[in-house]
Amino acid sequence: MVDYQKAYLREKELRKRAEQLLEDKARELYDSYEQLQQMHDDFKQQQERLIVSEKMASLGIMSAGVAHEINNPLGFISANLNAIADVVQAFRSFLDQLEGQLSADSTVHSNDIREAIQQHELHYLLDDFNDLSEETREGLGRVTQIIADLKAFVHEGDDEKQPLDVNECVRGAINILNNQIKYHAKLSVSYGELPLLAGCFGKLSQVFTNLIANANQAVSDNGQIQVRTAVENNQIVVRVIDDGCGMTDDVRKNLFTPFYTTKPIGQGTGLGLSISLGVVEEHGGSILVDSEPGRGSCFTVVLPIA
Repeated sequence: MVDYQKAYLREKELRKRAEQLLEDKARELYDSYEQLQQMHDDFKQQQERLIVSEKMASLGIMSAGVAHEINNPLGFISANLNAIADVVQAFRSFLDQLEGQLSADSTVHSNDIREAIQQHELHYLLDDFNDLSEETREGLGRVTQIIADLKAFVHEGDDEKQPLDVNECVRGAINILNNQIKYHAKLSVSYGELPLLAGCFGKLSQVFTNLIANANQAVSDNGQIQVRTAVENNQIVVRVIDDGCGMTDDVRKNLFTPFYTTKPIGQGTGLGLSISLGVVEEHGGSILVDSEPGRGSCFTVVLPIA
């Protein structure tokens, strides 16, 4: 005869154990999730620190060139201001002379005025003043643009994506690197007509700065660097092409590995390309590399418009 009471108690005990086991597993899963979440947060913080570190390292390498780019227009602005002061002084002397003649003789003839104008070269000074003013405005514009590009490059709080022009990211990167490139390589740039993209301006600027700086280091003196932007297959495509030394398959396979570098010690962190890839993937894109030893390299950044 079946003892239903015992069977019921046994089933109840088994169900209780199963529920306890399920609760224990659920607690373990929750603890594991909490640990993974903490590890993810730590990783994100470490990644942000690495990005800032790489920015500062890149900025340190570029600092001499950037300083020259700023000092050059500041130098002629200072010289122009001195020249403008001389123009003002010449007009002051002319007016003093004219007032003196009027005080001595109220009938000052036009010939006297013409002679004073010629003596102080006022016509020449006026023409020169216009040139100096235009040149000064241009120099101040260059300094302002360089500072704006630097601020965009080092900006840390740009995780929130905003509508941006990728051409402006590329132009800012070239402006920052201008002094490094112009004495070493020949740079040609072709900007295609691009739609606005939702992205982080500072991070994308860092990507293009890294790629163009690498191309400049890869070429020999008077080497050729090409930067092209275009829309292809509903994607924004930016190509950085150089005729430098190129890469072997082994080097190309390790390019985006953190801390991997072929540069001498002290000349590279090995983080530039890995961080660049992370930024591009954050924007839903990819970086393609085509290179052969002795035939240069082409880095292609692909960013989906949507």
